[in-house]
Amino acid sequence: MTTLRAISDLPVLDFSSAEYRNAPFQVLSDWARKWKIARSERGVELLDYELCRNAIVDRNLGTGHPKLIDLLGLPEGRPLEYKRNSISFHNRGDRRRDLRRPLTRILSEEAAERFRPDIRKVVTGFVDAMPADRPVDLISALCDKIPSAVYCHWVGAPMSDAGFVARTSHTVQQVHTREPRHTPAVVEAFEALIDYVDERIADRRQTPGDDLLSDLIRAETSGQLNADDLRNWVIKLAEANTDNSSHQIAIAIIELASRPDVWTRLGAQPELAARAVREVMRYHPRTISTSREVLSETKLAGVVLPKGTPVFANIGATHWDADYYSAPDEFDIDRAGEPLHLNFGGGVFSCIGRFIVTVEVEETVAFLARRFPGLALEATGFAHSAMFTSVTQLLARLEPASPQRGANPRRYATA
Repeated sequence: MTTLRAISDLPVLDFSSAEYRNAPFQVLSDWARKWKIARSERGVELLDYELCRNAIVDRNLGTGHPKLIDLLGLPEGRPLEYKRNSISFHNRGDRRRDLRRPLTRILSEEAAERFRPDIRKVVTGFVDAMPADRPVDLISALCDKIPSAVYCHWVGAPMSDAGFVARTSHTVQQVHTREPRHTPAVVEAFEALIDYVDERIADRRQTPGDDLLSDLIRAETSGQLNADDLRNWVIKLAEANTDNSSHQIAIAIIELASRPDVWTRLGAQPELAARAVREVMRYHPRTISTSREVLSETKLAGVVLPKGTPVFANIGATHWDADYYSAPDEFDIDRAGEPLHLNFGGGVFSCIGRFIVTVEVEETVAFLARRFPGLALEATGFAHSAMFTSVTQLLARLEPASPQRGANPRRYATA
């Protein structure tokens, strides 16, 4: 007979420790070797691949977003109203399914290929505009610009709006810090974003085109979405797309360019981009954990979890789990026959834009490696929270030739 444990019996993890901040994936891997389930200040922590994968699709584990917004303390107003009605607040069921259905079709894996030529043009244009005679800040010159420019293309906006989209996305994503001190900035950014989206929708109603917003308006006209759902999706695509995509692109550039042998292969064989990006997302994911909330009392890994318990699937731990990946702490783009990474969640909680994000990263690294086989990283830096990887610095020299150079030392955190 299995003895059930209480949450208070679980070992305690410290995500604020210097050890975690400096080597998060190694620390997560070490924790996972000792425990499958633990606890921290934020809730219950899952560290095993199977536990995490099952939790992501478990019907008794709902979205953790409402509690996140409560912690942030968003005041009554349009931003909070948007959050309450967006897909982030909906658990499994008919409502979430109906909200996802039009986007699942419009942004499917096959449909994402429709955007690849345009994304390639966006990448080429921004790279062509970068100076080659001095080090370049690739975050501001490239990583931020690509997803925000793609969003402008989606909503039929001028490319001059890309800077606003990028800044706003970075700011509203601070909801995930769980820090109330960011609330005023988040509210201000959401207010500006809501006004912007209303203008874009009004414009596209008058002059529909061959873009994603026009497709969404047609979905509304056919009864698949109502006006509020349409508006919330256009806000959501700006909220989630730019910030997350920018960091994922930057992570990929650092991980691949810091390994000259891999970078050279990628430049000579751009068809390897998909394989290389998959390994980046396993080895160094943008999303380190994802949150859920217990909908009714349940038992997980022999632990009783009361209703309302926050549960976190630690994706970063699962990706470095030797029970599922051979030599998980080694970066290897030739991996085969191993589990899929969990960077984009799964099931009805999977990232709706995951295929577009992947195309953006693939096109960026393939083009850079082909154009600049000698690209040299001058300065790089990461910051890791319990939830995310953020790239804090990415300075590079765009070398067209490939000089003799060694692999850059691995650095996972900035002071």
